[in-house]
Amino acid sequence: MGVESAVSIASSRGTFRLAFGSGDYRRDTGTSAEDLAMAYPRSRLVVASRIGNLPGPIDGPTVGSNHPMLREQAATAVALGLTGKLCLDAAQLPVINEVISPTPSDVAWALDFLADFEARGRVVRDGSDLPRSPGGRRSSALANAFDVRPP
Repeated sequence: MGVESAVSIASSRGTFRLAFGSGDYRRDTGTSAEDLAMAYPRSRLVVASRIGNLPGPIDGPTVGSNHPMLREQAATAVALGLTGKLCLDAAQLPVINEVISPTPSDVAWALDFLADFEARGRVVRDGSDLPRSPGGRRSSALANAFDVRPP
């Protein structure tokens, strides 16, 4: 019910972020852990977060300490628009932070794009400026949070 009520929850007073209880969801629905099977609830939380003007949601945890699997699952979460991942072990943090962080080249693009956009007085040149500007701001904010610098 939480996934289906996500927009209402995200829009409720006092809600500051959504997090996905992926294990609970799988137990409740009988869904497998496969990326395709889990894409709908994750995407639903991403859209609900946007509608509720919240930061992107946090993905459920990865069980175990298999870093290649953790890296793959964190990358899938980022690709779907989630902006964090719950941890069951502090040893998972460096891997998750690395995957969630923008690359130095992403940061360079974001800073160049935003500087150019601001220098033009936020005048839109073409249809790609407005859709790209939130991504530029997001990469810039993540770069500050994770101390990633352009090359």
